[in-house]
Amino acid sequence: MKQYTIQFIPPEGKIRELTITQRALVISITIGVIIIGAFIYFSVNIGRVYGKNIQYNLMKRKVAQLERKQKEIEYLSKEIRKFYVISTKLSNALGLDISPTESYNEENKSLAGRENEDLNEKTMEEEAKRLRDFIPDIMPCFGGWISKEFSGEHKAIDISLKEGSSIFATIEGEVVFSGERQYLGKTIEISNDEGFLVLYGHNNKNLVRKGAKVKKGDIIALSGNTGRSDAPHLHYGIQMHGKWVNPINYLPIRR
Repeated sequence: MKQYTIQFIPPEGKIRELTITQRALVISITIGVIIIGAFIYFSVNIGRVYGKNIQYNLMKRKVAQLERKQKEIEYLSKEIRKFYVISTKLSNALGLDISPTESYNEENKSLAGRENEDLNEKTMEEEAKRLRDFIPDIMPCFGGWISKEFSGEHKAIDISLKEGSSIFATIEGEVVFSGERQYLGKTIEISNDEGFLVLYGHNNKNLVRKGAKVKKGDIIALSGNTGRSDAPHLHYGIQMHGKWVNPINYLPIRR
């Protein structure tokens, strides 16, 4: 049987020799080829599995994002329908021109129609009486005059009046903020389940705390000149389902 001798010649030192038979050499080469082939095979497949795993995780994230967006769309759709219905009810009950100007799809219109059918079963007077506690249709103060109107940049009205004048809650609800704001100074915010939030800014003194339940007509603050203000006045703003609306549309001076 043939034998092969492999010499290892170091730069310095003794030369070393390794003698191997032809059979052993063939076996070693075969085993080496098998090991290298197996390594390449598993490397390629592991890479594929890793790539598939990355794709799976990406798809999983996309599905989760789509599910969140679907829930957001469903929530917004319900809020839009609720906004449309309550706007229509308020407009019909109180004679206010506050119905949304946007066009709604047939589903929203049919929902509003069903709500209006229920509304027609009651007298408009009864419905107005029920809603009046929850809508800001009274003056927030006695006297004064509107010194600045509602606009795209000024989403409220300013009512100039003597400092220390009583400020009234114009809705029944809960005080969700009572404290200092950078520009508005001493500020109070009241909200209710009908979707209204009413803001009173530049107060001299807040008389209610956060979490307090207030009735319509309660004295909640004294007018002032706090925050960024040139003269005593009340900064009076109204939100309806998160959208700032013109308070003039709700005040009795409009009708």
